[in-house]
Amino acid sequence: MRLAGVAEPLVDNCRPALEALAELDALVRPQEQARVVVQTFFGVASQPVSADRVDVVAQAIADTDASALYRIGYSYAPFHCPDCAASYCGDHWDWREFDDDPFSGIEGDCPRGHFHVLAY
Repeated sequence: MRLAGVAEPLVDNCRPALEALAELDALVRPQEQARVVVQTFFGVASQPVSADRVDVVAQAIADTDASALYRIGYSYAPFHCPDCAASYCGDHWDWREFDDDPFSGIEGDCPRGHFHVLAY
């Protein structure tokens, strides 16, 4: 994960869906807003960071503190299970896509069986 600057475009065109995400990010994110770019086992996600959170998010990233990132916003560290106080890779999460109109995303269970929505 990394903190992307306000003018830095999200570029990831290894799959059509990620290319579309990059284009959407460029359209909807306010020009002066930073974001966290998270490479997860289910793809790349770009999450906006409000100006009042930039310093604490940057510090959590510098400290590689997934727990702190998760507390700030679960989408900043979706691979982290706060119930276990541990982070897991995709091979350990039992994850799946869901589509419960109007909501869709990724949900899963950590190795100890704790259920979490991982991404919307």
